[in-house]
Amino acid sequence: MFRKFFEQLRWKKLARQLRKPAGAAGIDVAGKMNTANEFLYDFTLDEMMIRENESILEIGFGNGKFFSKQFSRAENLRITGLDFSGVMVRTARKHNKALIKEGNLSLVKGQSDKMPFLSASFDKVFCINVAYFWEDPQEHLLEIYRVLRPGGRLYATIRSRESMNQLPFTRYGFRTYTEEEWKLLCHLNNLLFIRCSSVYEPAFPGPGVITGARSVCLVAEKRSL
Repeated sequence: MFRKFFEQLRWKKLARQLRKPAGAAGIDVAGKMNTANEFLYDFTLDEMMIRENESILEIGFGNGKFFSKQFSRAENLRITGLDFSGVMVRTARKHNKALIKEGNLSLVKGQSDKMPFLSASFDKVFCINVAYFWEDPQEHLLEIYRVLRPGGRLYATIRSRESMNQLPFTRYGFRTYTEEEWKLLCHLNNLLFIRCSSVYEPAFPGPGVITGARSVCLVAEKRSL
């Protein structure tokens, strides 16, 4: 009984750190997330087909180790990162001092259901393994709709419900989605669902390893006026 209790406590703590990294433990978790998410990061950037002169927003950038991957895709990009973990914002600023100093990258502490950006600010918005933590996804999607330019696109990458259910910590505060559920959410929030691209990930080290997890990039567009 006590063993089960302490196992549950462990998974609850991990779930909280994945949602909002804090303290030294949060920094450690963020490093492990880089290992677990790098494959999906590259997959998502391939789906985005970034073009020169675009303005891009990443929601939930973690420790910011992968911003250079975006800049390698095209010239003259304006990239903004939004994260509601103060520890992650501070850590990412340390990792990206040169890009911030050059004025190409801006990192902001905040929540994606109340974004401190002007309407129609971005050509593309993306997030990777973030949508699970949205208590009311409609509030976040409405804000994303607001900050996207007409014709701009949202790229939300998540692991499938079947894959997430294999992980012991996902029962604590995670919300998973099917493609049909996401389509409906997009429709309810004035976003035109474009496509669902899927990929099978290689196994990665860490708690609750998944072998061959199926993940998807869900693409939606703000209708042109």
